[in-house]
Amino acid sequence: MSGLAVAILAAGRSARFGAEDKLAAPFRGKPLGLHTADALIGLDVLRRWVIVRTVDHPCVPGWTSAGFEPVVNPHAADGMASSLRCAAERALEIGAEGLLVCLADMPLVPSAHFSALMQAWAERGGLVASQDRALVSPPAIFSREQFGVLSSLTGDQGAKPLLQNAYRVSSPLGALGDVDDPETLRRLSTGAGAA
Repeated sequence: MSGLAVAILAAGRSARFGAEDKLAAPFRGKPLGLHTADALIGLDVLRRWVIVRTVDHPCVPGWTSAGFEPVVNPHAADGMASSLRCAAERALEIGAEGLLVCLADMPLVPSAHFSALMQAWAERGGLVASQDRALVSPPAIFSREQFGVLSSLTGDQGAKPLLQNAYRVSSPLGALGDVDDPETLRRLSTGAGAA
């Protein structure tokens, strides 16, 4: 085992998507929320969690089939930082050396990029993030010494400010696109480019 745990953050409000559940929306043949989990299948990690608002989310059976344990974030309404805290606390509890944080609404990240992040972290330790041109974002790996910082975050900004000091691994062009609204979902579904 690599000493690395992985958490997919899937407890967001998806306010800009409208009434439909964003992660349950169809994307290239399956629900949007399952693409990240499926890309992580087969990677050598200690534990797999998906941070959710509720265990009756329509993607839970698919996440479970991919080896992810649903973890309910009781403070999901407080923003993304609460999900990061939830994941960091789990990672501390099991003695993980690192935590790979992924977002459930980023369906284009390939397995090879997750492997490249893990390889960079295995070689360097510290904080490792993804980069596409000027964009620095998750997926990112936080080492154990950063779990305390993750546990102290508040609001909806998440860990983006921390990533500016990360070692960066280039992703395939456009792979870091995230889905915030139905128009982006349509555009990425047709391969018209990332947001």
